[in-house]
Amino acid sequence: MFMETAFGIKNKFRSGKKKFLIILVIFIIILLLSLFVGGTSKKIFKIENEATGRGVAGIQTNPTAIPGSRSDTTKQLATVVKVIDGDTITVSINGKNEVVRIIGIDTPEVVDPRKKVECFGKEASEKAKVIFEENKTVLLESDPTQGERDRYQRLLRYVWIDDDKTDFGKFMIGEGYASEYTYIVPYKYQNEYKQVEIEASEAKRGLWADNACDSNTTISPTTKQQPSVNASDGDRDCSDFETHDEAQAYFEGKGGSPTNNVDRLDADGDGIACESLP
Repeated sequence: MFMETAFGIKNKFRSGKKKFLIILVIFIIILLLSLFVGGTSKKIFKIENEATGRGVAGIQTNPTAIPGSRSDTTKQLATVVKVIDGDTITVSINGKNEVVRIIGIDTPEVVDPRKKVECFGKEASEKAKVIFEENKTVLLESDPTQGERDRYQRLLRYVWIDDDKTDFGKFMIGEGYASEYTYIVPYKYQNEYKQVEIEASEAKRGLWADNACDSNTTISPTTKQQPSVNASDGDRDCSDFETHDEAQAYFEGKGGSPTNNVDRLDADGDGIACESLP
């Protein structure tokens, strides 16, 4: 009798232990599944946030690349402060003013209105002013092939307007307000710019038109004299120089500075003469 009772208790103990192990295993499986599902959800949420650049409640936390019409590179937001001429502007970036030399274009030089200017120079500058009056907020795109700045510490950038839909430089060339300009090394959009210049020339738009220049504005680059940097030289205009380097050398040779505008070559008082020259 005692042996039967002991045997029964032993069987019940084994049965209870077995049930306990089964319950424990089920509990562990449920716990692992919950951790896996929860972790996966968090990972998916994180990936979605990183892809959209948004965090809680849709607030943007990390700026991502802004898609352009031809480029997915990150662009920098800026506000146009001043138009120097058709290919050079001053912008404000995070409260700091920077002069931007627009990559890939060259517009005719604008000098003292009492004297001769380069063909279509005024028209190009006025067009730029109109465009940037309507597009105060722009996006600046850098190009590693051209470097960050030129020797005069101007930022080298493409400028996008119209909510990042329009390349300002390409537009100016296509409408005949600027020429394509390559400074030593080919740049990112060189082929496109060259093509729109051909189209503008064939269509005789802007500076390519037969009657674009009159006797008061026509200055042929081939007739310009090589300027001297001798301080005793007479008054000169930007149209007297072939390149920016020549103008700057002359300007500095005569003591030019932000506070000494020699021969009125520094239109905006920043110490840089004839900024639109190549």
